[in-house]
Amino acid sequence: MKTLSSYLYLIPVLAILGCRSETRKGDTEKSVESKKDFVEFKIPENVDSNFKDFLDYFSKDSAFQVSRVNFPLKVKEIDDNNMLQSVEKTILKTEYTKLDFEYPKDALTKKYDRYSQKIKINGNNSVVEVRGVDNGICIDVFFEKLNGKWFLKSWNDTSN
Repeated sequence: MKTLSSYLYLIPVLAILGCRSETRKGDTEKSVESKKDFVEFKIPENVDSNFKDFLDYFSKDSAFQVSRVNFPLKVKEIDDNNMLQSVEKTILKTEYTKLDFEYPKDALTKKYDRYSQKIKINGNNSVVEVRGVDNGICIDVFFEKLNGKWFLKSWNDTSN
């Protein structure tokens, strides 16, 4: 079964890995050195004033993302044993995998795994709808604004 995190995380990861050239020993050493110079993202002061700005930052900074998830996270996904039924699952903080909502320009035109992503905002609630094109992807991700801050509330993955 394909889950939300595998769709939203796996596609960019595979694209990046597919484009990598062979790593040489010198490249590895440079990579280790560059990790020492890791730059943290600064949380913009107005990150919660616009949902799209929040979602962009939410996708970029994993520490920020984890801080903005209501754990334990209760989600609905298709049952592996019965593809006609949904099951509710609880995801603990230790089991959580970073999500990426960065919408690539070629999402609707690429050869495989084409999808659209729409954002619907209704007051303090927002839904990110991810719909596949002829591939069975169907995911709704729910966010809620609590005390002036956006939080990931849940998702419903009915992808087959």
